[in-house]
Amino acid sequence: MQRLRRRVLAGCCVLGLTVTLVWAQTAVSPAKTKLERLKIAVAPLGFDSNVSWSHTISGLLDKRPALEFLVGIDRYTGTYIPELAEKWEMAPDGQTWTVTLRKGIKFHEHWGEFTARDVRHAVFLITQPDAAASGTTFWRGVMGVTKTDTVEAVIRKTTQNVEIVDDYTVVFHLQQVVPEFVENISSIQDLPMESKARWDAGGKDLYGQKVVGTGPFEFVERKLGSHVLYKRVENHWRKTPEYRELEFRWVPEGVTRLASLLAGEVQISDVDRALHKDAMAKGMKISVSQFPAMQHQWQFGGTYFATPDKLDPKNPFLKREVRQAMNLAVNRQALAHTFFGGQVQPHRVMGYHPQLSTAVWPGIWNPDWDTRFEERCGYDPAKAKALLAQAGYPQGFAFTLYLYTLPGLPEMVDIGQAMALDFQAIGLQPKLVEMEFPRVRELYRNRAIHGGLFPTRHAARALEMARNVHKVNDSLGHWYEHPVIEERLQALATTVNIAERTRLLRDIGDHKVEEFAEMPLFWLYAEAVLNPKYIAEYTFPGIVTGFFTHLEYIKPAP
Repeated sequence: MQRLRRRVLAGCCVLGLTVTLVWAQTAVSPAKTKLERLKIAVAPLGFDSNVSWSHTISGLLDKRPALEFLVGIDRYTGTYIPELAEKWEMAPDGQTWTVTLRKGIKFHEHWGEFTARDVRHAVFLITQPDAAASGTTFWRGVMGVTKTDTVEAVIRKTTQNVEIVDDYTVVFHLQQVVPEFVENISSIQDLPMESKARWDAGGKDLYGQKVVGTGPFEFVERKLGSHVLYKRVENHWRKTPEYRELEFRWVPEGVTRLASLLAGEVQISDVDRALHKDAMAKGMKISVSQFPAMQHQWQFGGTYFATPDKLDPKNPFLKREVRQAMNLAVNRQALAHTFFGGQVQPHRVMGYHPQLSTAVWPGIWNPDWDTRFEERCGYDPAKAKALLAQAGYPQGFAFTLYLYTLPGLPEMVDIGQAMALDFQAIGLQPKLVEMEFPRVRELYRNRAIHGGLFPTRHAARALEMARNVHKVNDSLGHWYEHPVIEERLQALATTVNIAERTRLLRDIGDHKVEEFAEMPLFWLYAEAVLNPKYIAEYTFPGIVTGFFTHLEYIKPAP
């Protein structure tokens, strides 16, 4: 089941080191091509908005063309590279980071030069009371901001903790130890640089009209439920695209996305993997991400063991035997074969990967998770039934199974329907409910998804995952909470020692494995289906959630 790749992620995280990387590029005039407008068909995100601070990292997919980050990600190696920051340096305390900015970068629409005040403003946007981004939990924590803080309080705290030395030097004074801080200012996360001057001129209303940044594409229009259109920035400082316009089209049905690709209406499409053979038979090509792009698992709603006042005692998911039984009920091999042609990597515990994780934290991966997985979670309906009876549910129970799609994994609805059959086979009664992802997100954000099983897919690593969905206070999501995880998150906020941080994160992984905290299915590479008549080459790393990234580097067919 495991697909072998040429590369492993190397140098992805810089821990406690001074990084001085200057990346000077000369804009090159794009070559002539028959492709004037690159059109990409994707499933609707559910976040059809121009604001960047109110949704998951995936919700930035259609905004990234206009936006840039302090630190970029190399599309071939997955390593950090300078983008709007030229260098970054951590002090020995692990809480003070000095970032030197690139000079002379202009915002679109004549909003002036990018400077340190825009960096502070980006931190304000993601921590303000309206913020609900994936990174909001982290940034509020390191800025000392709480959910109940007023706008004035957030401004005061971000002003204190994001020091502007001069126009091109910023010092972050974090309230927690964060040796991995470079990841949080990189394009893997969701702190894009936007204009403070523009905010001062019109605030949220002006921001809602269009996406304005420093990226290689400039916003043209958004038609709700239809598309988002960009035009290229001529002589862009980093990379001028070789085609004039870029369009994201929202197309809900997988077969329709494929049909539009085959008809030449779009040039790249997010196509169900079961349809890839049909696409290739018609001459289409598959571009595969350089690294595993996403982990797919299902969450047991309502398992808030660190906040007992939020527990519903009638929720069967609170019993460990039930969570193990439901893991044993799922035929992962059949799912992998049916929906992915077997082209998956094993997934043992959310947030952890044997190569990607150890490239950042050597020692974080416990080999026992892999060797014991079949014994503990492998397909075994008889054992699953016995565990249900042991838990007090010999006749099973009813529960809600939520279905929705997200870009990069259009198969999620079909996977949920197949799993429902597996659950029925052990006597459970799943009720399938199709619902837009933002509505489900609001349920788990408010700890109101008791007894609901829901799918997730993302590229997040162990630490960010724990902060975002396992943390009790000020978290933007609540998937699984437990005092063991909470204690280790508190310790991680105070220790700079890398070996100790690794131990604490491995402890979190051990706990989740032992308690069957979630239902891990697969690690997957992202796969974009493209028409070679128009696209000669598309290389993307995959480790940035919402995997259609680095679009400015696409080489059109001549």
